[in-house]
Amino acid sequence: MMTIVGLTGGYCSGKNEAAVTFAHEGFTLIDVDALGHKALAACAEKLARTFGPGILQPDGKVNRKALGEIVFSNREKLQLHESIVHPVMLRFLDEEIQAHERICIHAALLYRFPQTNLCDLIVEMKASIWLRIKRGMARDGLGIADILRRISKQRYLWKLRPKEKPPVVIIENDGNLQALEAQVKMIIASRLPS
Repeated sequence: MMTIVGLTGGYCSGKNEAAVTFAHEGFTLIDVDALGHKALAACAEKLARTFGPGILQPDGKVNRKALGEIVFSNREKLQLHESIVHPVMLRFLDEEIQAHERICIHAALLYRFPQTNLCDLIVEMKASIWLRIKRGMARDGLGIADILRRISKQRYLWKLRPKEKPPVVIIENDGNLQALEAQVKMIIASRLPS
């Protein structure tokens, strides 16, 4: 029997740590960020035709920084970029889902994807703003203003949270890894078929 958990949450809320526990508990992790990078590579030629050859490196791969400078400063260009890359990424996601039975879809943008409706349960990670700032500075070397900008850009996602189905369980992650692991294991034991 197929079991699908959606794992989401804001920037530096603890998704990666929760994902490790799901993997240890026998779930196949599907990292949608990694699928996005794969889709970017698959769409390189079309992206270059759309945004100019300057977004490609000499080896033909997409220069993500150059592309990001174009699309993240202009909403219309970002939507155009997503209209090219997201259908391919979601096709890859569907292929991964079909290939496994016990799945954890790890995706910051989960609530934007139609695959949300396939989930038996969604686990949404939350953490205090100061902890997220601290993690962002340590992990990504960003300043406070850049971190707050990233957090602010994700706010719209929480308005897309399903109202009824699939059910959403929120984990308040205070940074204690043992407590987080225990919460994830309890959710698996009590809310999901074994």
